[in-house]
Amino acid sequence: MATQVSVDVEPDYEAIEFELPLDDGVQADMRQRMDAVVTVAKATAPVLTGAYQKSIHRLEEVDGDGTNHVDAAVDYAYYVEHGTTQRDRNGRAIHRPHYTLGHALDAAGGDH
Repeated sequence: MATQVSVDVEPDYEAIEFELPLDDGVQADMRQRMDAVVTVAKATAPVLTGAYQKSIHRLEEVDGDGTNHVDAAVDYAYYVEHGTTQRDRNGRAIHRPHYTLGHALDAAGGDH
């Protein structure tokens, strides 16, 4: 006599999307990952005066959806990250992009 057992699993997508990211364990893991991003970014940041490198930090406050952020808090951080369109008289880029934070996020296993 053959018997068959069937189990249906229905994920609670709302709990996964809205509650899981705010879980204390998940947030602790995210803080640890973002601290790794900060470490890599500081190690690979271009240094002229050191201000950009010193300004890289993890924001303590997370977004309402649980998103964590790493920031470089100098007014020219965008230009360090993405470069400028300035060229020398030979047409070579003067301020090339470094993508410091993006590369650090990749190195730490993140997704952006």
